[in-house]
Amino acid sequence: MNDAQPDRLSVSRMSKTPPRAITPEEMATICRVADTLIPAGEGLLSGSAVGSFEALITRAAAILDKQFPTLVAALATLSTVPQDQLWGVLETMAAKNDPGFMTLSTVITGAYLYSEEIREQLNYPLPHRNPPDFFDAADELSSGILDPVMASDFTYIKID
Repeated sequence: MNDAQPDRLSVSRMSKTPPRAITPEEMATICRVADTLIPAGEGLLSGSAVGSFEALITRAAAILDKQFPTLVAALATLSTVPQDQLWGVLETMAAKNDPGFMTLSTVITGAYLYSEEIREQLNYPLPHRNPPDFFDAADELSSGILDPVMASDFTYIKID
């Protein structure tokens, strides 16, 4: 390892809040987009009809805080789109791999899937530890799975 370089984090720290509060107008646009992307049907709630939707959106926006300006720009663009044209505009954004669409749809689907109602309906587990028992871990380690890692030099990559 090169002693001249300071150790750096290889992952960014997760933010607890977005860079600023989501305005009521922005939240209204998020709700319209959520209900357009995830309409109610077949026993499932629409995108914004899940409980704690606004809190979940805020949490998702905090996690993606580096993309917050992209999210806000997409919301500003979509806020003036009439409801009957919204699906077409969203399709166009998706076809162009628009970063605003990618960020907005990720925030919405993340909030939707993490809602209690949808997790229960889909039997979707939250991330959790699932450690192997002692003998499974020993077998895996003795297989040489970590040999390439142990043979390599330490690497630190700054994400922030």
